[in-house]
Amino acid sequence: MLKEIHEQPAIINTIPNNLSDKLIEEICEVIKKTQDIYFIGCGTAYHACLAGGYLFSKIAGRHVFTAPASEFNYLEDFLTKDSLIIPLSQSGETIDVIEPLNHAQKKGSKIITMTNAFASTIYRMGDHKLLLGAGPEKAVASTKAYIAKISVLTILAYALVNKLATGKKILRKAAKEIKRLLSKESINQIKNIASLLAKSDHIYIIGRGVSYATALEGALKIKEVSYIHTEGLSGGELKHGTIALISKGTPVIVIAPLDDTYDAIISNAIEIKSRGGLMIGISSENNPAFDIWIQVKETGSPLLTHIIPMQLLAYYLAVLKKLNPDTPRNLAKSVTVK
Repeated sequence: MLKEIHEQPAIINTIPNNLSDKLIEEICEVIKKTQDIYFIGCGTAYHACLAGGYLFSKIAGRHVFTAPASEFNYLEDFLTKDSLIIPLSQSGETIDVIEPLNHAQKKGSKIITMTNAFASTIYRMGDHKLLLGAGPEKAVASTKAYIAKISVLTILAYALVNKLATGKKILRKAAKEIKRLLSKESINQIKNIASLLAKSDHIYIIGRGVSYATALEGALKIKEVSYIHTEGLSGGELKHGTIALISKGTPVIVIAPLDDTYDAIISNAIEIKSRGGLMIGISSENNPAFDIWIQVKETGSPLLTHIIPMQLLAYYLAVLKKLNPDTPRNLAKSVTVK
């Protein structure tokens, strides 16, 4: 897992070279001609789908419906030959993705596959195909395949509005910042935070906008490998129930990029802190609401950078608890049976 976390900057830098401009243009033409678009995936891939929905809306002005692939069978009644399904999958063999794709094919819907495995079942089902190019991912908890998915979705979102060069520039800036986040100094800070949280029973992570998807993915990483109950949620949902669980010392990670969500998420952080929560802020700027600050510089792509501290935190929490982060209990790398 740690090896694959450290491979992420190189993967981000190579993705623009792996996907030819011609292929991106072809994919964008298909998307532009379709109004009825669906992103589907499972687990980490679903979080990438959710992130993609925000990216397509904010950057390209396109609406995309997102759903867990395991639920898509129950939402397929309205699919037609004019629908476009974009499934995301690391292995390309996830049964919960293959099943709804079979149903979509019977309805004549178009499919653009995004996988990390050439010639896999899902790859072959695509009318158009995108390879992530992340290389073999061995750890059960996905890290570099998630980053590859976000990178490809970023490229597509910018290409849809004829700003492919801008998308590529943002990826390069993000890769540079991730290298810094993987430095010895940065990792030592994460180790210290892991020592502080190792005995916690619960951790909460909040974000808004694209950072909501990051909160969900960060929570998944921590609970997958450390077995600490971790819940990711939208900051705006706090007062609708979860704030009842906040007491003195409850650790809460706040994802606060300097975008249009900043003021609202800081307001949520202040609410939690006033109830005794231990606030760990991930942001480019420190804020009085934070008890602990993890600096992540602005790059134009918070989706790519803000997840890195939580991937590392998950890993070091597992190591501190003497758990194997590569093979967490009850989990398989690829879910191929119902």
